[in-house]
Amino acid sequence: MQLESIQISLIQPEDSQELGELIKRVLEEMNAPKTGTAYADPYLFDLFSYYNHPKRDYYVIRYNGELLGGGGYGDLPGAPEEVCEIQKMYFDPKLRGKGVGKRLLLKLIEESKRAGYKKAYIETLPQMKSAIGLYEHLGFTYLDGPLGGTGHTSCPIHLILKI
Repeated sequence: MQLESIQISLIQPEDSQELGELIKRVLEEMNAPKTGTAYADPYLFDLFSYYNHPKRDYYVIRYNGELLGGGGYGDLPGAPEEVCEIQKMYFDPKLRGKGVGKRLLLKLIEESKRAGYKKAYIETLPQMKSAIGLYEHLGFTYLDGPLGGTGHTSCPIHLILKI
């Protein structure tokens, strides 16, 4: 896989179904709970509509036209307005370990800063070890508990970064 051939672009309406299926597959692969995670999000198969908002964006990752991942940011209900949440960063196994997660996360941080956010918050699962390593590498620090009301009660790891 050639990294220069990987395309990162804003989500389009036709991406929603395929993206929802990818997210479910990855969560099943990771043996994630089906409740209290993105698996149960009511808008999982209509992410375009959810992210069609001035304080939210979602990017899909394609290689040779195949949708292989994505990630977004958005407002965090119940948290200070300056805090965004990095959301739904999921990758097909073919995409992992190639630096694409870092590339996308840096883009999300940059775009969320442009949108006026001052801090980025992430919730994740312990089995997502590579993602946790990336967050730590980029300077995210651990919180003692959740921030805001994401509804992801099964995600016990909470991190934040000043951006």
